[in-house]
Amino acid sequence: MKNYIFFALSFIGLSACNLSKEVELDLPEYTDQPVVECYLQPGKHFRLLLTHSSAYFEPLGLDSSFVQKTLLQGATVTITYSGQTDTLYNNNSFELSPFKLYNYTGHNIVSDTPGIEYQLKIILPNGGGDISAKTKMLSFQPIDSVVIQWNLIDTSARALTYITDDLKTTDFFRRTLNINSLDSVPEQDFVWTDRVSTTSLIVFGTGFDLWTGNKVINTVYHIDQDYYDYLESVQLAILANLNPFAQPSGIKSNVSGSANPAGIFTCLVFDRDSTLVKM
Repeated sequence: MKNYIFFALSFIGLSACNLSKEVELDLPEYTDQPVVECYLQPGKHFRLLLTHSSAYFEPLGLDSSFVQKTLLQGATVTITYSGQTDTLYNNNSFELSPFKLYNYTGHNIVSDTPGIEYQLKIILPNGGGDISAKTKMLSFQPIDSVVIQWNLIDTSARALTYITDDLKTTDFFRRTLNINSLDSVPEQDFVWTDRVSTTSLIVFGTGFDLWTGNKVINTVYHIDQDYYDYLESVQLAILANLNPFAQPSGIKSNVSGSANPAGIFTCLVFDRDSTLVKM
């Protein structure tokens, strides 16, 4: 009994102590970078988002001037392909579903012809340097079918998404799955390569966590290795930020130049299927 009283009193004494201590860290001065996001989607106008990066601990400042302070304006942006050069003009635009923001848009439409090589060139204002990148249009990868499979012990279901892969080539994919709306947080969002495949029939599945009335939105992107590496590095960076003991993880970009940029320039070729879960 005396031991229990001793431990109880010790716990109370420790609880009353202030064990916290403020520690000041001298962080190195951060130099922001221009950040490029340009996805060439067949059937859409040439569009690009050019922004500034910011320090990890810098206040977001979500006021009326946030967009203006974040967007990098006044650059000269061109994309060259098939012997012609298109200029992307500094006009802010957006797409509603899913929501996307751009601050450079061209007049022409992106072709869906596989094999076309696109070259990006950006000249930043006020002697800020240049940015360049290149990418190639990939072939369309259709979804063969989406099968709803019911659980035998309750009324839950899962979705199985099938595609046919060409094992003669090394291909990379991004798979996303949304429930009911493209604006919802994806239930699944991952990248995958067929380097480990032994069969041409590929299936992406879910758990038995779907219910009657759910609308399952499957999207399968056929992507290049640059975009695969970029997305994988972004996911690793997010995980590192959530772990106080992890080392910072860098972003693998395919843009380069004297402006010391980060970001991605790639084609966005995908197939999308919406399936209603019903008995």
